[in-house]
Amino acid sequence: MNYPRTGSRYISEDVFEEVPALLRKIGETIETPLNRHSVNKAKITDHHAIIPTGETPSGISADETTIYQMVVNRFIEAFLPDSEEERMLVQFTDGANSFTWKACRQISLGWKAVQKEQVTDVEKKENDNEQVLPSLPDLTEGEVLPLVSTDITEHKTKPKPLYTEATLLSAMENAGKEVEDAESKKAMAECGIGTPATRANIIEKLILRDYIRRDKKAIIPTEKGLVVYEIVKDKKIANAEMTGSWELALAAIEAGQMPPEKFAQGINSYVGTICEELLSLAPKQKSYPTYRCPKCSNESVGIYAKVAKCRHESCDFHVFREVCGTLLT
Repeated sequence: MNYPRTGSRYISEDVFEEVPALLRKIGETIETPLNRHSVNKAKITDHHAIIPTGETPSGISADETTIYQMVVNRFIEAFLPDSEEERMLVQFTDGANSFTWKACRQISLGWKAVQKEQVTDVEKKENDNEQVLPSLPDLTEGEVLPLVSTDITEHKTKPKPLYTEATLLSAMENAGKEVEDAESKKAMAECGIGTPATRANIIEKLILRDYIRRDKKAIIPTEKGLVVYEIVKDKKIANAEMTGSWELALAAIEAGQMPPEKFAQGINSYVGTICEELLSLAPKQKSYPTYRCPKCSNESVGIYAKVAKCRHESCDFHVFREVCGTLLT
């Protein structure tokens, strides 16, 4: 494979000219014309997308083989025709209640033919309420249908699971999905929070500064992190939409629709404002209980972020809160 640290998903025209030869080297033949949706020089940053070099891999581990095959599969998919589907959304009413039914049928697989089973599993998770049918019914507006059967089911909603390192990295990459403004969401579609080369480092820095911590496979906030969250949660700086608005501004600069000085002036003004706001806020001091010290018997053991220790001047009792990966409370 080529340079692995790029976040780009596009290639240039000169690389596109080499694609037929690369496809032959990896044993694939695709009818021309090839799909060009991944060819866009304007969207290439430091390097074009990761692609196979055409060299036959040898002497690599099972994990490396899996990664190589993922790159090859995505490379082949990129130049196949679009997948064609027909979807149906029907709304029914009995006069008092409304019901929705979704269904789809596959017209042609296109790029989905490469990893049909994996793609099907992902789509099932994303479209749990959608029926896949070989053909869709012919319905007309106002048509009256007989009620065949009814069934009442009871469900309980569940909170979203805790982040793991993998799901947190994915959430950072796809932060734009949580943005409500359509323009900002579009601007963030390919940027997210950080870059592929910096996202893992951002997480490690937050752990190092004691804002978040690992709890087995999960990543959870620390007490210090929760205090910071309470301070900034309603501020623009904590909203991914701000990144989207900046991306829109940068796109306007690139298109010659905004002078760079105006954007820089806005950034400088905002930095000054948010610093003043944050410095003026005093976090609520949380009162912590004290416990009997096993060494001096005084009620003077306090619980801190990383250690529990006796506050009595003449006593040196202390114990680290994390033992064998478990946080003592």
